[in-house]
Amino acid sequence: MRIRTTWKLVTRVPAQSQSERQSCVFSQFHRNLSDFTMAKLSKNINEIKSGVVAIGFTPSPAQVTIVGSGFCVSGDGKILTAAHIWNQVPNDQRPNMKAFVMVEEAMDYLDRYKWIPVELVKKDDQSDIALLRLTEYEGTLLKPLKIGDSDSVEVGQEVYFIGFPYAAQLMNDGFGVTLVVNKSIVSTLKREGNTAEHKRSWIFVDTISNPGNSGCPLIDVETNRVIGLNTISFRMKSKVTPNLDIREPMHIAGAKPINLAKELLDG
Repeated sequence: MRIRTTWKLVTRVPAQSQSERQSCVFSQFHRNLSDFTMAKLSKNINEIKSGVVAIGFTPSPAQVTIVGSGFCVSGDGKILTAAHIWNQVPNDQRPNMKAFVMVEEAMDYLDRYKWIPVELVKKDDQSDIALLRLTEYEGTLLKPLKIGDSDSVEVGQEVYFIGFPYAAQLMNDGFGVTLVVNKSIVSTLKREGNTAEHKRSWIFVDTISNPGNSGCPLIDVETNRVIGLNTISFRMKSKVTPNLDIREPMHIAGAKPINLAKELLDG
C-alpha cells in the first residue's frame, strides 16, 4: 500500500496595523479623488473654452499683434477683458482692434478661429476692467461664461485660468492657435482697505501668468463660474543674465474679483 503525502505551503501575511490600514484607505481615496478632480476639470474646460478669446489689433493686413485675452459675458457678443489691454494700444490702431473667436471645434484641439472686429462699450480704469462688443458674432461658437460671486471665494480654493499667453509668438513658431490652461489655488485675498467694509480688490493665485493672459477668466473648479479676471503677473530681474533687462516670472499672479465688473455688466 502506497501512501501519498501532500505538502501545503502556507505563507503567513503579517497583519496590518490600524494605522497601515488607514494609510492604504487614504491613499486609494486620494487616487480616486485626484482622478475625479482631473476628469471634472477636463469637462469644465470643454464647457467654457469656446467663450474665451484672444484680443489684438492689425497694424497691417498681413500682421497681427496679440495683446491679451478676454471672455464672453453675454448672448449678444460682449467681451470682458482688462482695461490696460485697450489702453496700451495706440489710438490710431484702436479701430483695428479684433477678437480671435472660435468658429469650429475639432478633435485633438485642432479648433478653428476667426478674427472679428471689436469696439469699446465702457471701461473702469481704476479696477482695470473693460467691456468690449464684437461687431458680429453670428456663425461663431462664442457662448457666455457663467459669473460667480468673488465675495465667497476662500483661500485654498482650487481655481484655473485659461487664455492665450505668447499667442502671436507661438503662432509664428508654427504651433498654431494655443489656448493654455493653468491650474492653481487661491493664495490670498486683498481689500481696498484694512476693514471688512472695504471691497475685495485682489485675488492672488500661486501660478505663473505670462504675457497674453491679461484679461482671461479666473474660474472656480467646483462651480465652473468666473470669480476673477487676470490682470497682473509678478516678475523679478533675472539672476541668470543680470546685465540684460530680462524679467523672470514669479509663482504669483493677480486677478481682479469679478464682483468689481458687475457694475459694468449691469449698467
